[in-house]
Amino acid sequence: MNSFLALALACSGLAACSAAQGPVPTTVAGITLSDGPRLSARRATHALVRTTDGLIVALGGCVEDGCEPGPASATVDVFAADGRAVVRTGRLLVRRVQPSAAQLPNGQVLVIGGWVDGQVSETTEIFDPAKGRSRVGPRLAGPRSSPTVVQLDDDTVLIAGGYDGRSVQSSAQIYEPRSGKLRTVGALRTPRSGATGTLLPNGQVLLAGGGNGESDGRRALDSAELFDPLTGQFRATGSLVQRRYKHGAVALPDGDVLIIGGSDERDYRGKLRTVERYNVSTGQFVKAGSLAVERFKLADGVLLIAPNKILVAAGDRHPEVFYVAEGKGLLLPDDLGSQWNYMTVARIDATAALLAGGYREGLIQPTNRTWRFALRE
Repeated sequence: MNSFLALALACSGLAACSAAQGPVPTTVAGITLSDGPRLSARRATHALVRTTDGLIVALGGCVEDGCEPGPASATVDVFAADGRAVVRTGRLLVRRVQPSAAQLPNGQVLVIGGWVDGQVSETTEIFDPAKGRSRVGPRLAGPRSSPTVVQLDDDTVLIAGGYDGRSVQSSAQIYEPRSGKLRTVGALRTPRSGATGTLLPNGQVLLAGGGNGESDGRRALDSAELFDPLTGQFRATGSLVQRRYKHGAVALPDGDVLIIGGSDERDYRGKLRTVERYNVSTGQFVKAGSLAVERFKLADGVLLIAPNKILVAAGDRHPEVFYVAEGKGLLLPDDLGSQWNYMTVARIDATAALLAGGYREGLIQPTNRTWRFALRE
């Protein structure tokens, strides 16, 4: 366990953590932003995974204006553990836009579905960062884009819901690294695509929000459910205060979950500033404050950086820090040069994080830029 996680887990009461830190400042201190190494290609809707070996891997994504695929949609960038350089590039078996991915215990990466040759794919592959290449993985029960993907306590991987090219699905499977096979588990209570999935202290998974229509922004969900690995079944839990999709979620040190931003049924015109909190003890969602600015398309662009601080990196030209106990977001002075959507962020270590890619809102132009956050208390 790294020093940051040890600190976070030691702080079981967020009020106590906040009290120890003092009042929220009017400006964010201790966090600096600098340019990171360039990706080998422009990328958005890509996957960014920190492997069990400490490498950071950027996989696939759209690479052309309009978030269209290209030859580089089959490429992979492997960053050094310190995030300061791309140490090698690699290739996927096919061009994948909007793939999902999960780390595996052997340092490899499970790459799941997404769009391949203009259609949603049912294929998976296993990418080996050490070799820079992939091998064929097991086929999903059906095509999947934007499923909820969560690594469970036993290193198996939950793959639930998603869009199959025609409709949003409720089926779910578990990938077992030891056998390299997929097995079917119980179905979601509500079909959903793009829902956040958060591992809880008891080993269950909270799936919150998402959409039940891939191309219709008027169908954001306010429902949530829990997956229990012991039974392989889903059950309903409390409803969100506000329906939302294209949002983010972060597990807090006390076991609760913070649900951040996103959009309602109006998509671009319905971006949200609101934040809510799932109380793991009561199974209910409550209002938890507001971001400094409304943001969406940020599911992989949020990161817990201290017991009372969440970095919200995506969805605006200025990242911000959300102070949990105070329910308040403050913008960083740093300017990313544009408003980027579908950025991804990964922890480097207790003191740094890497922010990669995304596309320019409105123009829908992917970027090959990355940024390093220095996280100092």
